[in-house]
Amino acid sequence: MKKISWNKIGKEVFVKFLVFLFCVAFISLNNYLLGESNNIAGVILLVGLFLLMKGDLGFDVSQASFSIVFMFAIIAFCPKLAAIHPLVGLFVNSISILLIMILSSHDVAMSNHTTFMLGYLFCQGYEVTGRDYALRVIGLIVGGILLALLYYLANQKKEYKRNIVDLFNELSVHSTRTRWYVKLTFLLSVTMFVCELLHYPRTMWISLTILSLTLPFEDDYKDRRKVRIPAAILGTAAFYILFELIVPVEYQAIFVMFAGFLAMFIQDYFLKCIYNSFSALGAAVLLFSTKGAIALRIVSNIIGTLIVIVGYFLFQTFYRYYEPWYEKRRNTSAT
Repeated sequence: MKKISWNKIGKEVFVKFLVFLFCVAFISLNNYLLGESNNIAGVILLVGLFLLMKGDLGFDVSQASFSIVFMFAIIAFCPKLAAIHPLVGLFVNSISILLIMILSSHDVAMSNHTTFMLGYLFCQGYEVTGRDYALRVIGLIVGGILLALLYYLANQKKEYKRNIVDLFNELSVHSTRTRWYVKLTFLLSVTMFVCELLHYPRTMWISLTILSLTLPFEDDYKDRRKVRIPAAILGTAAFYILFELIVPVEYQAIFVMFAGFLAMFIQDYFLKCIYNSFSALGAAVLLFSTKGAIALRIVSNIIGTLIVIVGYFLFQTFYRYYEPWYEKRRNTSAT
């Protein structure tokens, strides 16, 4: 039996506690500068900071730095533009999501797209207007520029053979990476379009489920698909038991912060989903009744999971017929 290193555990807890304090300070400063309604802008920038400190977009560092600013501009402006009309939204969302995927996800193992896609979906889900929107745009653009500068400084000595044009030249319907881009773009943009037509109250939760489950490799998708709905149910049950039956109202904010600190130690996807459902309901109960928010969270996860399952089936069916047709056509052309 392997001996437990309490010294190592203590160091890890201490380091994560310092990181947690930094996160609290960062979000607090963001809220002071941009307002409480733009809390989500601080979350987006914070996630981007942690990801880009160790991330690598995989192409020319100057062009990649510019791309970071460009993607933050997409996050700032395009969700608002997409809200004009469902048909406008279908076009804007499709182009925006595809561009984010191409610019951020050349190395599919890095999951660099997470920051930008979460930012896009969060800005759609937490819409603001007037002065609050102006402050959000300023915060995201200025924050994006600063993150791009940090990324450039961290990677300026690296040499890259690939440039931004190569990212587009390497797109191919036969590539696993390109097929992932197209699948995620199609599922998200069509889902957003239909939900907008139906006035679904929490499209963002369905979209986040689709984002989480639509992966480049099918084995990873199958592993996540099995646990997504059970985790959502457990997370909502934990929220109801703790906040409705056990934890007094005056201590709930402290409990949420403590839960956020504990979440920093979670690596398992199942446990992360439980925490995410628990955390998401904290904000949702401001808009819906507790029972209504719980039901909506579970239903949204079920709908998102079913959309991904059907989407995988349809795309697999298409490629199963397309590939023999393409090979036959290519052989015919060669002769």
